[in-house]
Amino acid sequence: MKTKIIITTTLLVLATITNIKGQQALTTQQENNMNNTDLAALRKSKVKTYFKKIDDGQFDEEYFNLYTDDVELYYPKFGFEKGKEGIRNFGKTIGAHLQNLTHDIDGFNYIISDNMVVVEGTEKGITRSGKKWPDYRISHGKFCNVFEFEGELIKRVHIYVDPDFTSEDTDRVNIFNNPFQAVNKKTLSSTKEVLEEFYAIQSGKKKGNILDLFAENVDWDLPGNQEKFPWTGKRQTKKEIENFFKELYSNVQSEKFDIDFIAINGENATVTGHLSSKILAYNKIFDTEFVTIFKVMNGKIVKYHFLEDSYKLNEEMQSKTPINNRTLSK
Repeated sequence: MKTKIIITTTLLVLATITNIKGQQALTTQQENNMNNTDLAALRKSKVKTYFKKIDDGQFDEEYFNLYTDDVELYYPKFGFEKGKEGIRNFGKTIGAHLQNLTHDIDGFNYIISDNMVVVEGTEKGITRSGKKWPDYRISHGKFCNVFEFEGELIKRVHIYVDPDFTSEDTDRVNIFNNPFQAVNKKTLSSTKEVLEEFYAIQSGKKKGNILDLFAENVDWDLPGNQEKFPWTGKRQTKKEIENFFKELYSNVQSEKFDIDFIAINGENATVTGHLSSKILAYNKIFDTEFVTIFKVMNGKIVKYHFLEDSYKLNEEMQSKTPINNRTLSK
C-alpha cells in the first residue's frame, strides 16, 4: 500500500514538473514570437526610411546609420560595393544621372522571412537631361530590392532593376522584344485614328468618352494664368484631365474651332488651327491660333500640349464683370 502511495505521489510530482516546464517553454516561445514580430516590424520600418530618405535626397547620418559598417550593395551594370563608403560611391554615380527619383512607397509589396525583407514596387523620375521615366511603353518603373539584416541594421541590399530608365538601350530592346505581342500591336489604334476619334468626340460628331483615349499617366500642359483661367496648367492623371474638361465647359463656350492641318510622324503629331471662344466670366470673345502637340503610344494619348496666345488671353480678359455668378480677379 505504501509502495502504491509513493509511486502515485512520484508520478504526480513528475507530471506537475513536466506541466510547469511545458508552460515555461510555451511562454518562452510566445516571447520569441513576439520579439520576432517586433523585429520584423522594425526592419520593415527601416526599409521604409531607406526609400523615404532616397526620395527626399536626405543622405544624412540617419540614412547611413541604417547600414552595418560592412554592408554590401549590388546594382545592375554598376556591380558590387562594400561598406558605407561604397554606398556613398553608388549615390554619387546614380545622382549624376538622375535629377529626381520617387518610389510608390504606399504601393509596395513586402515579403519578410527570417532576416530578409524583399520589396517589390514601382518608381519614376527625371534624368539630368530632363527626360521623364518610365514611358510605360518599354520602361515601366518596376523594381525589386532584397534587404538582408543583421539585427536592426541592413547588412546587404541587392537592387534588381533595369537601369535603362528612358528606354535608350535599343539593342537590348530589339533582343528582348516580345514577338508574341505582335498580333496585339496590330489591333492597336494608330496615331491618326486616335486623333480623328479625339476631334470627332470633341466636336460632338461622335459619341464616346474622350477620357478613354488617354493613358493612365499623361504629360499634359496648357500654359496660362491659372488664377484667372482654372482650366489651364499642367496635369498628369485621368482624374485631373476629367477636371480639365469640367472646368473648360463651365467657363468657356466654343464659338469656332477650325483645324488647318495635322502632321503625323509615327507616335508624334502636331495639329494647328484657329479658334474663337467666349470666356463666360468676362462675356468676351477670344480669338487665337493654336498648336497642339500629341504623342500616342499603344493606342493611347500620353502627351497633350495645347499652345495658344495665353498672353493675349490674359491681357484681353481684364474686367471683373460678374456674369452668371462668375467673378474672376485680375
